[in-house]
Amino acid sequence: MTTAKSAARQPRPVAYLRLLPDAAGAHDGAPLRGPVVTTYSRHDRATGFWHLRAERERGIGHSGMAPIPLEPSRIRLLPTAERYPFDVLNHRFVSVDASAFYVRGRRLNPAGADSDHLRPESAHLLLSLADCSR
Repeated sequence: MTTAKSAARQPRPVAYLRLLPDAAGAHDGAPLRGPVVTTYSRHDRATGFWHLRAERERGIGHSGMAPIPLEPSRIRLLPTAERYPFDVLNHRFVSVDASAFYVRGRRLNPAGADSDHLRPESAHLLLSLADCSR
């Protein structure tokens, strides 16, 4: 009989192994279809300045996705009036430079633009990804 305590002690698979496909193809049981997409902004002080001090490297929110396990497609966040070409979103990994839009942050706010993602351009990217996955 498995109890909550014994279940908690059993090793769990690493989250990315369950969520991301490996470089050769889809990982068994991976629930994702379509690209893994991240946005970043050079105005993000939380993952730029502060992460650099703590980890000795800038975070993904400031500098974008690293080329592991595959080189990501690198694009910029587009205004809502511009369409995303299918070929720029049709990659396993897409790293989107949102520096032109994710700029807000109060002067004394140590996070900078870390939370400046609730924008029409973000919704446009998300809906474009949904349209490409059909």
